[in-house]
Amino acid sequence: MSESPRRPTIALAGGGHANLYTLRRTGELVGRGFDVVLIDPAEHLHYSGMETGVLSGSHEPGENRIDIRCLVERGGGRFVRGRVAEVLYRERALVLEDGLIVPYDAVSFCVGSGTPARDGAIPVKPIANLERVRETLLAPVPDAPRVLVVGGGAAGCEVAANVVGLLRGGKMTLVEAEPDLLPTSPRAARRVMLERLRGPGVEVVLGQNANLQPGAAVLRDGTKIEADLVLAATGVSPPGLFRRSRLATGDDGALWVNRHLQSPNDAGIFGGGDAVAFRGARLPQFGVFAVRQGPVLYHNLQAVLWDEPLRPYKPQNHYLYVLDLGDGTGLAIYGPLTWRGRLALRIKHHIDKRFVKEFS
Repeated sequence: MSESPRRPTIALAGGGHANLYTLRRTGELVGRGFDVVLIDPAEHLHYSGMETGVLSGSHEPGENRIDIRCLVERGGGRFVRGRVAEVLYRERALVLEDGLIVPYDAVSFCVGSGTPARDGAIPVKPIANLERVRETLLAPVPDAPRVLVVGGGAAGCEVAANVVGLLRGGKMTLVEAEPDLLPTSPRAARRVMLERLRGPGVEVVLGQNANLQPGAAVLRDGTKIEADLVLAATGVSPPGLFRRSRLATGDDGALWVNRHLQSPNDAGIFGGGDAVAFRGARLPQFGVFAVRQGPVLYHNLQAVLWDEPLRPYKPQNHYLYVLDLGDGTGLAIYGPLTWRGRLALRIKHHIDKRFVKEFS
């Protein structure tokens, strides 16, 4: 009796935003003759758009979680708990940290990035850390907490604004190396954010690099800022996985992908989200880019195995993002346009809840 032919395997390394579109369609892929396997160290994805809302209390803990294990298993795929440590792309195999080997015919990497932190600082990414920050700030303590946020980009400013909303007599200091907050945003947005972070118990220090130490940071001018809680929002870095696997990468180690989101080393390797360098360069670190890469990855993972034309990914020039200011208002930014108000935050909450519900 002859053996049935082996079904080609589509592996999803990481259940991040760019792979969600494919995960939700696992059943379609299985029905078309593919085996689907998801590899991730966690069963749930913490949706980044709602995490600062969990920090502030406008969303309940868990409200921003997407059950990625359920998504793949419900469609007939397989979930493997673990993290990819190395890619043997010539053999088309993924080696996990525990030594398990998962073969693939096509793979999509959406493993995200993290904020480097040391000396007791809590990185704002992975974003699940913010749930722990809320618990710390609300815990009964004899003295009001002193909080230090290092990094004044979108993530650092949004976290700082929500920390201010939680402080009860404590002090919050934000340090940014550039001469202004939100350095890549419109001037009006920078002004709004600076106004939000002014007030009793709040200090913003601009144009100063911060050298982190346990429970403190030393600025370039020698000033030492002590804190009970130090949050690092100094940008994100991709994992060392791709360099370790001798795959082509950008300058910071992100997986180099072409206009089809495909690695030049192996036609069967694709990637999206924070951990890829699109044509060698990093895209803005906003989830909307990863989400819109999803349909392209879904198509191309199949097309490369069927020897069909691949679909190109075209990053949008303008995109909407809304920062939760922690006071019931949102700061909406679209290209050069800026708008602050309660309606902006309601729109953000509507978009975010609708997104999570889509994958429930």
